[in-house]
Amino acid sequence: MHVNPSHHLRRAARDERGFAMILAILVLFICGVLVTATVVATTDDVTQTHTYANQQRAYDAALAGVAAYRNQLSQNTEYWHECPSETSVSVPGASEETYTYKTLPATGHSTCEKGVLSSVIESNDSASGTFRIESTGTVTGSKCGSHTCSRSVVATFHHPSFLDYVFVSNYELADPATVKLAASECEYYYDEREKGKGNAKCEDFPWINGDALKGPFHTNDASEISGTPVFGREGHNDPIEMDEGYYDGTPKINGNGYTTKGAVLLPPTANAELIKEAGTKYQGRTRVVLKGESMEINHSGTTVAFPSNGVLAIENKSGGCHVTYTPFFPSYATDTECGDVYVKGEYTKSLTIIAENDVIINGNITTTGGATGGEPTGTAVLGLIADKYVRLYHPVHVPSEDCESEITGKCKTEATGGGGYSCNAEDSKESYNSVTKELGGALENPIIDAAILSTKNSWGVDNFACPDSATGNPALGEIKIWGSIAEDWRGRVTCCAAGGDYLKDYKWDSRLENLQPPDFLPPATTSWKIERETAPPET
Repeated sequence: MHVNPSHHLRRAARDERGFAMILAILVLFICGVLVTATVVATTDDVTQTHTYANQQRAYDAALAGVAAYRNQLSQNTEYWHECPSETSVSVPGASEETYTYKTLPATGHSTCEKGVLSSVIESNDSASGTFRIESTGTVTGSKCGSHTCSRSVVATFHHPSFLDYVFVSNYELADPATVKLAASECEYYYDEREKGKGNAKCEDFPWINGDALKGPFHTNDASEISGTPVFGREGHNDPIEMDEGYYDGTPKINGNGYTTKGAVLLPPTANAELIKEAGTKYQGRTRVVLKGESMEINHSGTTVAFPSNGVLAIENKSGGCHVTYTPFFPSYATDTECGDVYVKGEYTKSLTIIAENDVIINGNITTTGGATGGEPTGTAVLGLIADKYVRLYHPVHVPSEDCESEITGKCKTEATGGGGYSCNAEDSKESYNSVTKELGGALENPIIDAAILSTKNSWGVDNFACPDSATGNPALGEIKIWGSIAEDWRGRVTCCAAGGDYLKDYKWDSRLENLQPPDFLPPATTSWKIERETAPPET
């Protein structure tokens, strides 16, 4: 039988039409899935992009809150003190974006308390001297998932600290009170003094040959130089900030950190707040001997533990303190009503001692590693704060008109540069009595491991001009300090470029970079700076 070939072809074609239909449907299905996936993906991308944009707007609003807080702080450096907060403030130019900020409490405090320093400023570990705020930005009417888009930022503010330096002074002049002048007569920096401002009796005096300030240094004034005193540590670029330069000589400055553009650091005006917060308080002249984590008070023979918050305060008695201090033959017997603290000993736990009047160091003060003048180790640091003077105890007994001393040898007939005071028997006999003998004699090569702060006056040595050393060598060696010194005015530890009591061997305790004494006071001025900003993960 003959079969037509074309018939077979038509039949094969009819058989393949069903397969083509299935293939077409499959292709259309796949295309539909792809289109759907593309639409979904595009929709998700649009949603995610929109969410990201709103989260970014919220983050920017939070940063606007930080900027607003910082602006307030620049106008009032104690703004933080009020534990300020703001709610729902619109970002300028974007009314739907708002921010809220609040001051966060310091570690160990559940809330920030207005006027309570320790509830705001961190005082432990590497966060010492800082405080934090939290700013939250929100985009009104937005949705990030199921909630309104918002982001938070925690900003940590750091203030330049006295503890950043081995030495800080406001004026490089002798304390006016010690030369019978009012402070207002001398409150002029070097450039102004050169133009004739201030009383001519306002007395500058030099850093002298043999003085060594081994660490960062700062003065708001200019430094007078005699010989080649040393500033800074070898092998470091310590900031050596002499805001109005130096004159009369050329110091040896280690490193490349010298500048005339340091921040202005002013001592706090008062420490009443810190006294109020003190964990333990005594009134009137108080003698303290540090013994590890405890202290003996007024030679009682028994010890008491350090205050729970680490702050010990010595207040004036209710009648007030009526003793006018002068470094020339001060009395150690008439200050019974004054908030004076005499302190010495060894400590192994951090402590701040604050006096409403004076802090008088009448013996070595050391911590772990520092017993023989070596660099302190461990985590214990000590703060000594006085509303008026921080002084090194140095009694002078003058039984005759030639100033012969049973304790220190000969003293000067006239305290050169001392405002006309002289070493005469009548003045000195009054100060050398049974109380003085109980406190001890003059200290040779005293060692002090502490951060020292005089808020209104200065750090210095009683009877700094006695004895007079004809050889030009200090009679009592060096004052060895590991720590930090901050004062309003320069206090003297020796007399004249030719000699006197002591030379200065001041070394910065680098542990103060991460540790600080409990509730140590910050400078009164200069702007707070943002140390870091952190944003919690997005939710």
